[in-house]
Amino acid sequence: MARQVEPSSRLGAGAVPLALGGMLGAGVFTGLAPAAAAAGPWSVLGAAIALLAAVCAASSSAFQSSAYRGPGAAYACVRARMGLLPARIGASAFLAGQVAALAAIARVLGDFVLPTAASQVAAAAVLLVVLAATAGLRIRGAAAWLWIALTLVVLGLVVVICFAIDPVPPMPVGAAPVDSAVGITGAAGMLFFAFLGFERLTAPADEQERFRWAVVKRGTAAALVVVAVVLLVVDAALVHQLGWSRLALSPTPIRDVLGAAAAADLAPLVGVGAAVALLPVLLAAVESFRSTALAVVRDGDLPQLLGRTGGAGTPYLLDLVAGVAAAAVALLVDPIPAMAFASCCLLVHHALANAGARLLLSDGPAWPMRGACLGMGLSVVLAMSMPISAMLATLVVVVVGPLATGGVSRRWR
Repeated sequence: MARQVEPSSRLGAGAVPLALGGMLGAGVFTGLAPAAAAAGPWSVLGAAIALLAAVCAASSSAFQSSAYRGPGAAYACVRARMGLLPARIGASAFLAGQVAALAAIARVLGDFVLPTAASQVAAAAVLLVVLAATAGLRIRGAAAWLWIALTLVVLGLVVVICFAIDPVPPMPVGAAPVDSAVGITGAAGMLFFAFLGFERLTAPADEQERFRWAVVKRGTAAALVVVAVVLLVVDAALVHQLGWSRLALSPTPIRDVLGAAAAADLAPLVGVGAAVALLPVLLAAVESFRSTALAVVRDGDLPQLLGRTGGAGTPYLLDLVAGVAAAAVALLVDPIPAMAFASCCLLVHHALANAGARLLLSDGPAWPMRGACLGMGLSVVLAMSMPISAMLATLVVVVVGPLATGGVSRRWR
């Protein structure tokens, strides 16, 4: 009888859109350009490596969430299995990465809505989404499916235009970027950003959104495969129309390809559709930030005041801090550098999370433990392959973050 009255979402109807709602965003719309700049045609192999890293991270996240329920499962696992300092490093990297991800997504949205004032639009969009999240807005069920369908329609329209119109002439000899396998891991690090968001399904902060183990496995696998296929199809369409050289040089490939394909009249329609499609991804980033931040507040490493909740049951001060920080980054940093910094920070976080999962699974099944080891290694390699500026900024975060949280809690061991 209990099974008969179990809500349909618990049976898996909302699993795939829950994950995809946080994944189909700026990585697909913009991340292919820096990947092409890093590796040229070899960036396709980079996408495969990014997918493998995401699979390992998602598996570790799911096992950690089953053992440490509630907000910040990865943080809780690392703290319990590895100690205070690694947990603080991972949490600092995750929170900074999510703020940068919010800014990058918002800047991509701003580029679509109003290119001449993209940073101002981005800052306003972040603050509005944060206010909506604080008021309790959540996109689930049929609404999530509708938004995913809108995203796929927008991307499908761009793909059809790219293949339906003869491509532009290639760039002159000497203007093309170097086609080198050396940049494969750099391309993979950038494309890893496109797969982020799976933790909404694998590690829900709200127990009511927890699915059965079999549903989590199927839903996560389906979401990762869908994102990988979308990446490859969009990449093929952009390369067909622009070529590797123009794609590598384009800061806004989806918009630029419409102009190259003599479809500039459709740019406003595609821009509005893309901007609307990115709103759930912003909400997902706010939710992910909130989950780990609440766990850090609970342990006393952030001021307890930040965990205060409002009428909707959401931590409004925590959300506001994230929104203001992301709006400031969106005003100051272009989307691709913000995306690179976010990827680098989150790769550091997942390296530690995989290490924690490796210890958690030391007495469990062999393959998940080996997957955690592989994920840890891949995360380190990809993080070390990011641009120097992103690595230096991440280094500042992993040094300052633990010092700041230790100063708040006055605990050092």
